[in-house]
Amino acid sequence: MKILIIHEIDWMKKVIFEPHHLSELFSIAGHDVFVIDVPDPGVISIDKTNFGEIKNIHRTYEKANVTLIHTPIIPIKGISRVSAYITSHNFIKKIIKKEKINVVFMYSIATNAQAVVKVCKELKIPVIHRTFDIIHDLVREEYLRKKILKIEREVYPLFDKVIANTPHMEKWSKEMGSKNTIVIPQGVDSNLMKPLLPEQNLLKQLEISSKDKVVMYLGTIESFSGLDILLEQIPNIVKKVPEFKLLIVGGGSHLESIKNKTKQMSLENKIIFTGYVPYLDVPKYASLTKLCINTFVVNSMTDRLSPVKIFDLLSCGKTIIVTPLSGLLFDFPQEESILIYSKLKNFGDSIISALNNPEIANIGKRGREFIKEKFSWEQVSKEILKELSEIAK
Repeated sequence: MKILIIHEIDWMKKVIFEPHHLSELFSIAGHDVFVIDVPDPGVISIDKTNFGEIKNIHRTYEKANVTLIHTPIIPIKGISRVSAYITSHNFIKKIIKKEKINVVFMYSIATNAQAVVKVCKELKIPVIHRTFDIIHDLVREEYLRKKILKIEREVYPLFDKVIANTPHMEKWSKEMGSKNTIVIPQGVDSNLMKPLLPEQNLLKQLEISSKDKVVMYLGTIESFSGLDILLEQIPNIVKKVPEFKLLIVGGGSHLESIKNKTKQMSLENKIIFTGYVPYLDVPKYASLTKLCINTFVVNSMTDRLSPVKIFDLLSCGKTIIVTPLSGLLFDFPQEESILIYSKLKNFGDSIISALNNPEIANIGKRGREFIKEKFSWEQVSKEILKELSEIAK
């Protein structure tokens, strides 16, 4: 098949996640894979890599061979996204006709979903949407949130199929008008995300000693991340576990707020900030830890989520304490004892209990085996390719 994958991220700058894995695995399976992205020029850019086409790229698997095609934009912050919205219809139509695409597999909504649906209907090309986020919930500006919700309600009834990653996202897709929806969970590559021995240079760089009991938060730092609530509990954790240190790996709009609160609470010697790190370095940072956490506040937006970082960290053999998101409870039922579920207000006590548990490492080992058996990217790619093939007939 000739498969066109469409997103609204900058393919080369965005941290590696599902679209990168699947596109490259599709190509390894023998299909011609093309990706359309929306380049991020920063403030302003004349960098030629933001324009045109790049052949034979891969970011995860060496044998992969993907063609990346950038949406034409005006490379100025604040204008680039609007220009991509305007150019998408004619540009995508040209690519589909030129490359003789058999099926479109898309992730985006706000920037180009309307254009994609219109073009696919004109050219009679099937389009499948992969749904694992409610995009309008991720937008802070009220006007834009309403506009994107309107787009979601417009395009979901027009998708030939929707593949959600959890039953909650399946239910939401149907609420938006999707007529043909199935669930295929996300995955992880256990050959990339695997247990490693701690690197001494990294320990030294981060000023972590052999006595420290490191707990890691990985990922986005936004208002729903819950780190501000966890910080309030750290003095009590330190009383019970003096060797405790919190390693925060990631970034986001609330990073500076968390850093400021750390200073206000005089916790600088207990909290380490790294900023974003390359996806393939996640196992290195995980290797430094006794425990990992996901402190997401449970609300109408987050409750549907089953964050991919949980899959990655389990594959690294880590024990993880999480808030009870319904998406996670579906993938990792409480009775399986793969994750430790805790209300956010009780996270401090849960961390103390886990760090004092001599069997903590065994929980992580069990989690890795569970992931390898049920959630491989190879299996996910095969299931989605089957859906693409059937709808492209």
